[in-house]
This record gives sequence, C-alpha cells and structure tokens, in this order.
Amino acid sequence: MILKKLVFLLITSLVVIGSAGCASKETNGSKGGSNNKTVVFATAPDGGAFSAKDNGKLTGFDVEIVEALAKKEHLKVEWKEMKFSGIIPALQSKQIDGAAAAITIRDDRKAVTDFTDPYFKSGLVLVVKKDSPIKGLQDLKGKTIVAKQGTSGLEKANQLAKEYGAKVKILEDEPTLYMDVETGGSDALINDFPFVLEKINSGTAGNLKIIGDKLTGEDYGIAITKGNDELLKGFNKSLKEMKKDGEYQTIYDKYFGKK
Repeated sequence: MILKKLVFLLITSLVVIGSAGCASKETNGSKGGSNNKTVVFATAPDGGAFSAKDNGKLTGFDVEIVEALAKKEHLKVEWKEMKFSGIIPALQSKQIDGAAAAITIRDDRKAVTDFTDPYFKSGLVLVVKKDSPIKGLQDLKGKTIVAKQGTSGLEKANQLAKEYGAKVKILEDEPTLYMDVETGGSDALINDFPFVLEKINSGTAGNLKIIGDKLTGEDYGIAITKGNDELLKGFNKSLKEMKKDGEYQTIYDKYFGKK
C-alpha cells in the first residue's frame, strides 16, 4: 500500500513538472473551434503608437492587432510587460507564447523563434537636433550615436560607428533616446521610422529632426515560440483575412493615419 502511494505521488510530481514549462493556459497553441484558451504574449510599452499604457491599460497598434488575431482564433490574450531586450530570451525559454513589440524579422532571431508574415513595413532613420552640425553620415566622425538595447537600431549604430569613426551609447528605454539627444548626452540616435515620426509630430521630440533617407528597409513580425506551429499558422491565416476584409487597415489608420 505504501509503495502504491509512493508511485502515485511520483507520477503526480512528474506531471506537474512537465506542465510547468508551458506558457499558455490549457494549451500551447490555438485550435480554430476551441474557446476560452489563453495565450501569453509579451510587449514593451514604451509609450509610442505600437504599445503604451493608458490609465493602466495596454493599448497601441501591436496590442490591437494581436487581440484581433487572437479573437479570430478563439483565443484570449494575457499580456506580459517587459524590456525589449528580454523578449527574445523569454521566447527561447518558452515563458511566453509570442510577442509583439515592433520586432524586426531578422535571420538571427529566426534561428531561435518563429515569425508570422510581416504585418508592418518600417526602416531605421538617423535623428539629430534641429541645430546639429550633422548633415549626413559623413559628419558622424567623433560623434556619439545612441540606440536601444537589443534592437536593429543598435546593430546599425555599431556598423556606422565602425564605418565613420563614431562612438555608440546604449540605453534601455525608448523615451530616453530622444531626451539624451535633446539634452546633449548624445549627438544622434537611430530608431525605427514610425516611432521617430510619432515622437516628432506629437511634439514630445519637437527639437529633433530626421536627416537623410531611411538607413534600412525592415519588416516587423509577430514572434511565436518555436514549435507552436498551430498558433503560427492560425495567426498567418487570420492576418491575411484582416488585410483582405479591411480590419487591418482600420487599426492601421487609427494609429498612423491614411497610407
């Protein structure tokens, strides 16, 4: 009898341990006809159009797109807020099912996580103060370029620094990039075009300007934990539907205006 109880306890423990690594509730993926399943998604609410906090509630383009896709797949979304630099590691360790945080689709990221089809076209730009002597890339020699940790902007900053003899400064948060340049802590920043445009147009970075053309052309994708093929396929299917029936365009216009 004692032996049977010990075996039962051992089996129960193994079941609990085995299920602890799953991020989603009830299942680690979507099933078209299922209801009340929850997927855990991360975002980095930096206050821009993609993700922000409004009276304690998450809002933004990324948030609305994911929730619209989840609704089509009969899923509920539980959001986790984290620093952008922590998102890819969280996907690798399967702490979350997916993430939407204006994440550029790159080969190095595709090696450790899956991406949906692109849902937003972007690109990196160089930003300086309106009275800056920097008129082009050739003027970066000896100057400091600031970029956000873990982003494509940082990779580009490192590339330009090597090419033009500049220095690179790394910051963690979106708002501090603009403040650092405005206060003279850095001479220029590199960031995604829609983020920069929103900051300048809103007046929160009114003393800054974009110089030159886009440095890159980039596609954003919704990251999905590797192995979760059902969720990936479901989101891709629903994303195509949203673009076809106009729902995507409605959400896009809400945050970015008419194309």
